[in-house]
Amino acid sequence: MDYFAFADRNLRAVEAARLGRFTSEDIGDCHARLGYRGFVHCVAAEGEPSFVMFTNADDVVAGHYHYVGPASFETGTLKVWSHLARRSSWIYDVGSFTGVFALAALAANPNCRVMAFEPSFVTYSRLLVNIYANGFDGQIAPLRAGLGSGEAELELRHSSGVYVMSSDETFVQGKVVDPWFTEKVPVLSLDHLLSHQDDYRQLIVLANRFEGVDLIKIDVEGFEAEVLKGMRGTIDRYHPTVIVEVLDNNNEFLDLPVLNARIEDLLDLFGPGYRVLHIAETSGAFTDEIKGRNHLFIHDSKVSLLSDYPAA
Repeated sequence: MDYFAFADRNLRAVEAARLGRFTSEDIGDCHARLGYRGFVHCVAAEGEPSFVMFTNADDVVAGHYHYVGPASFETGTLKVWSHLARRSSWIYDVGSFTGVFALAALAANPNCRVMAFEPSFVTYSRLLVNIYANGFDGQIAPLRAGLGSGEAELELRHSSGVYVMSSDETFVQGKVVDPWFTEKVPVLSLDHLLSHQDDYRQLIVLANRFEGVDLIKIDVEGFEAEVLKGMRGTIDRYHPTVIVEVLDNNNEFLDLPVLNARIEDLLDLFGPGYRVLHIAETSGAFTDEIKGRNHLFIHDSKVSLLSDYPAA
């Protein structure tokens, strides 16, 4: 494809996005049929500052913002996240993918610092592009590593090809039965990393030390318990507020007995003083019943952070 054909395709994709009424279910088809490639204007939640993300007709997150519009990806969770990010100094995005939570945190609070963990080499490369494009390279530490219960080298199992950024890559054995390929990735515990930051300076990239833990997002495709086991000391010391994605055996949030059992197990790992609030994805409100895939684990000493949250 020559440059002019490329540019013409992008113009047609932009016009289709402007005139169309696409939904989340249309993103894959839009990537294949319209094929927009370039930077996308992103707004995490209504009223939040914007940032940019790059897509090569391959990023479902950027695809939402381009084809569906602002505040169209995990809107409720990102509304909660942005609110908490403005009240946080030290933020950790575990399972960052292409960086939407890390980028949204910096957009909401330019004074915070973020560690963004993404183990997939393909996706990590895009995370770097997005960080640098927004000028956040001095505030977000991108780590091509996973978090777990200890220091190890684990196989990350990919369900799709080398050109594909898939959100279901996992360390969990048996979850991807027939992987397209696997890659070995360093895995650390957060407790160990924070107490040995100078040993991992090249991995962390930023020269400044991280001096606390206020807010964490965990999206690790079934590896949540291992991540939490590796931050028990951090939880006891700082009582961070944590958003965790929890899915059932079919990567959905429909099997309520399975979900409730997993959430209770995670709550036990957080320890005394923590409670769980379920996030309604359409509104960002907190509910007693499961209304989405993301859940807020918050310590009693930090509940005041939600006192002025508009959907509380």
